[in-house]
Amino acid sequence: MCVNTLKTGVLIFLSLLFFTIITGCVEVTPPSGQQETGSYGLETGGDMKDMVKNQQTTSPGQEATNTSDGQKTGDQLNTDNPTPPLPNESFIQVTPMSYDELQNDESVSYLKYNRPVSTTERQYITIHNMTNQLFSKNASAYAYELITPPLYIDLGFIPKMVTDEQEVYKRTGDKEGTIVYTKTRPSQDAWFEMRVYDTTTNQEILREGYGKTYSQTNKSAAVRRAGKYQFDFMGDAIWVNITMKIPVDSSTLSLYSNVSDLIEDQKKRETLMPSVFLKDKDLGQGWQKIGDEIHTTTKYSSVYNIPSTGLKLSQDITRYSSSKEIDEAYIATKENNKAESQVSIITGDEGYGFESIRKTGIVFKDNLYLVELTSYSVPPVSLNELKRYSSLISDRISKI
Repeated sequence: MCVNTLKTGVLIFLSLLFFTIITGCVEVTPPSGQQETGSYGLETGGDMKDMVKNQQTTSPGQEATNTSDGQKTGDQLNTDNPTPPLPNESFIQVTPMSYDELQNDESVSYLKYNRPVSTTERQYITIHNMTNQLFSKNASAYAYELITPPLYIDLGFIPKMVTDEQEVYKRTGDKEGTIVYTKTRPSQDAWFEMRVYDTTTNQEILREGYGKTYSQTNKSAAVRRAGKYQFDFMGDAIWVNITMKIPVDSSTLSLYSNVSDLIEDQKKRETLMPSVFLKDKDLGQGWQKIGDEIHTTTKYSSVYNIPSTGLKLSQDITRYSSSKEIDEAYIATKENNKAESQVSIITGDEGYGFESIRKTGIVFKDNLYLVELTSYSVPPVSLNELKRYSSLISDRISKI
């Protein structure tokens, strides 16, 4: 009896399980009534990750609008409360420019860049050149107003070299000994840095160098905008070659060349003896320079005369490097003029004069300058006139 009851129960259970499986496999319709992936929030190029529980999605071109029960459909867009975007510091809201101001028929001139006219054969001139400039924990700075950019800067480096020695013990067969290896390399203490500042805005615009965070190769840099700049150079244990060049066209190249010649001439003059000597305007009307003029670092010599009267005057000025040298030279002039009647004069540190029918002269020393004024003629320039000339020269020496 129990066995029959158990068999009946198993049959009933299997029957219920069979019907349950059959009735569970039913095809249903998507929520929107369409058999498209858009019904699940997926469009072309969509992804299942775009589906979010309890979130309604719309296709591109179909916006939500309001229905009778307050829900939004795709016929109307509400912009009263737009969704705020994510914060992005790169985008800042500003006031748009007026199109009336932008629509200008005249061409815009970028004056602040002031680029030179492009030519097939561009010429360059050097505006600054430093050769083998030693930097030993020191700095220097230069200012320049760039009118015709770009300004090219070439940096060549010669670092201090050091030698490393390493001893290696070596044994070959029955021979052994120590071998010393040497290696020469740039000093690790050698470095250089150039910084360029816009003096109008006090902003650093360029930085280049050698060592530290820079590579150990020669560098080239450029400033491509017109303006007023300051160039700071600093370093240690290094020699640097610095060349700065700007482009010019052929029409202005000759002008720059002339200016360059004038600068070189001025540099040469700066090394010469200062202009303490007598000039044409000092001597007065009628005097003319004759013969060759000698003008070096330590000596000046020239001869003047008046053709109508035959007056002649020579001036010889020598600059010495020490008091001992000038004292010895001054004593030598006294020996050379011992045949003349020498009288002391109050000019410079010490001096004397002499006067005769054919010859007058004054010799004095002032600081490290030895001045000799001599007149050979009949009649010669008067001693009083030579004293006046001596006072002019002494006054100029005192102002050096």
